[in-house]
Amino acid sequence: LRSGKGYPYEGGIREPLLVRWPGVIRPGGTSAEPVTSVDYFPTPCEAAGVPLPADRAIDGLSLVRHLGSGGTQPLGREAIFWHFPHYRGTDVVPYSIVRAGDWKLVASKGDPWELYDLAADRAEQHNLAPQMTDKVQDLERVWQRQTDSFTELARKTLADQPQPKRATQPKPKKAKDGT
Repeated sequence: LRSGKGYPYEGGIREPLLVRWPGVIRPGGTSAEPVTSVDYFPTPCEAAGVPLPADRAIDGLSLVRHLGSGGTQPLGREAIFWHFPHYRGTDVVPYSIVRAGDWKLVASKGDPWELYDLAADRAEQHNLAPQMTDKVQDLERVWQRQTDSFTELARKTLADQPQPKRATQPKPKKAKDGT
């Protein structure tokens, strides 16, 4: 998979999730359903019979029925969203991602759209955005419908973020012998 932790590519966001729940989850089962950390709050709440807070939006979905089905019941989620609005080091810039099914759209500050079909290209080597502008627009609309912000907020955030000041490397000190 491409890249690693903190990057917008599968090598940085596709991580295994192990769940043990005796009496509910059959040992050795697997699921290909993508989940995110926002699903971790509603899941134990539902399992414990605790209502979710009514005074705020809950972005995640409970995994209880999916886990209990042996991973066969889909979550019914239209898409998953990531927003990383800051810099990390010298090579990770602010980015936003929408993933709907096997399609993934990446918006990174200062870069053109990136579109990947993860079913055919899990390594994200072939950016399809230039050829598939309709799919880019479809995924942009999915983001807008769910977050009411992709073009206006995410793109603006990506464009308006100031570049961090880069630390200058100290000059090496000369040894006493002049070398």
